[in-house]
Parts: sequence; structure tokens; C-alpha cells
Amino acid sequence: MLAAQGASRRATPLSPDDRRTAIIDAVLPLVGEFGLDVTSRELADAAGVAEGTLFRAFGDKLTLIGAVAVEGLHRASGPVETRAELAAIDREAPLEERLERVIELGRRRMSDVVRWMGVLRALHHRTGARDMVPSEHVQDFRAQLATQREQQREATVAGLIGVLQPDEHRLRVPIEVAVALLEASIAGTHGRVDHLLPAPSPRVVADALVHGIARTDTDTDTGGTAGGPPTAEKDQDRDPAATENHPGATPRTPHPQEP
Repeated sequence: MLAAQGASRRATPLSPDDRRTAIIDAVLPLVGEFGLDVTSRELADAAGVAEGTLFRAFGDKLTLIGAVAVEGLHRASGPVETRAELAAIDREAPLEERLERVIELGRRRMSDVVRWMGVLRALHHRTGARDMVPSEHVQDFRAQLATQREQQREATVAGLIGVLQPDEHRLRVPIEVAVALLEASIAGTHGRVDHLLPAPSPRVVADALVHGIARTDTDTDTGGTAGGPPTAEKDQDRDPAATENHPGATPRTPHPQEP
């Protein structure tokens, strides 16, 4: 009787698809950190299964890494997640704080996309997968990803408009222009192949977007605009990256908002 009761309490075995999904969820952070250098033993330990289970589910380690990278790329480009994250930003928080959060989220998503694209690129180089995968499958994947990225783009624009709307009456430009500037400030922190200065912190960028980088004629000599923080022209408000590595530049006091 006890044996029968114990058997009835046992979890229902996972289907092959559910097993693969569970493994991908468990090892995704590990693959994101180590890419192709992760070992089968490390993957099995992270998933809480034997190495043989991994091989039965995916065939080999590189196939598993490819499946994880594809899933990671889809998650980084997910319109539903993007919409939810932007909707969760407190609309009653100061505009600077809202924009800081937007920039943090945008940078993280872009970093995730770059990371997973890098894993897939390394996988192609390692295995010659471009020749092994049927071209129609590659085209289908690219088409699906392009559609998802476009949906994410629409969700992002709608979400950013929602973040800005409580202060729309304060904007000096149309809200669509403000959205474009905000997106550009996020996109400009990646693909820095021309030895550009390190990207300022999200807080510094948000402050510059709201208050500008130059004084106006109405600013005083001792502080920035009325009701706002000191302007970026003051030494104590400069991002240290603004002068670093420039020949002849005078070292500046680190920005108090920098981490």
C-alpha cells in the first residue's frame, strides 16, 4: 500500500520537448557567460542531470549551445517582455529617474543580443554550421527573428512614449523626437569600434537628455537651470570620460552621479 502511494506521488516524467526546455532554461546563464568554452560536465551539473541525458536530448554539446543561443536571442528580442518592463517603470518618478531606468533596460537588452549573436557566430566558425544547416532553415530563422525584432521595436516606441507622456508638456521637442534621441543614446553605447570614450552611466545620460549639455542665457554662474541640477559645464558635474584620453585635456573631478 505504501509503495503504491509513493508511486502515485512521483512526478510525471517530462516529455522530450519539456525536458529540452527545462535544460535550456537551466544552462542559459552558464552559456551566456562562457559560450563555447563551457564543458558538458558543467552543463549537466547546471541542469541537474547526467551528461548522457544532455546527449539524448540534444545529440551533442554544440547542438545544445546552439539551441540555448537561439533561445537567448529570442528572449532578448521579446516584445512582450519589453512592453512589460517599460510599463513597470513608475510614471510618478522624476523624469530623470524614469529615463535612467529606460537606459539601463535598453543597454541590458542590447548587451544580451550582442552576446547571443557572438555565441552563434563562434558556433558557425567552430562547426562550419553554415554548410551543415539547410539554407531554408537559416532563412526561416532570420525571417522569424526580423519579425520579432520589428514587434519589439513597436513595443519599445509605445513604451517610451508612455514613459515620457507625464512630462510631455515640458519637452522642447515633439515626443517622437525625444523617443528617437533616447533610442540613439542607448544604441550609441554598443559597437564602439572607433575607440570612442567609454559610455557614461545611465544616470549621467538621463540627466543630459533632460537638462542639456550647455547653459542657457538664463542660467546663473553658480548653478544650472532653475529647479534643475547644476549644468554639465561645471567641473563637478562632468562625466570623467568626457576628458579622458584627450591630449592636453585637463583632468576633471569625477561626476558625483557616476558609480
